[in-house]
Amino acid sequence: MGGIAIGWGSVPRRDMATAAILAAVSIAPDLDLLAFSHRGESHSVGAAVIAGLLALAITRKPRWAVAVSLAWGSHILLDWLSNDTRPPIGVMALWPFTRDYYKAGIEIFPPVSRRYWESRFWVHNLWAGFVELVVLLPLTALVVRAFRGRRTRT
Repeated sequence: MGGIAIGWGSVPRRDMATAAILAAVSIAPDLDLLAFSHRGESHSVGAAVIAGLLALAITRKPRWAVAVSLAWGSHILLDWLSNDTRPPIGVMALWPFTRDYYKAGIEIFPPVSRRYWESRFWVHNLWAGFVELVVLLPLTALVVRAFRGRRTRT
């Protein structure tokens, strides 16, 4: 929902397919979990810019490039605001300028468990998902409503 909320005003068309694209882009930084290295370079402004440039190369539409960069960046912001329990703590937000990790002074989102073998796994992750819904759903609904009926330029 973060990707939709932040990218919705930039896209050249606003429909369910666009919402799905923005949502997919906003969770793409977590593909780094497949490489067992979480919250590194994929969780950075550098990766957001690269994603936007790829969108520009594919679509030839600058508005898509902006929307994709913003959607990718929403993941970085939301992870920065979450409880991180595994070192290194935080996100490598400013890569390629620095490899330092950054963590917000406040935690809005609870941590997500990756320990599927534990009995609390589902309860813990359902709670984390519920908190994300409570925080992001109203914001996303407001943004989508604000742009309802507005024409977009391509």
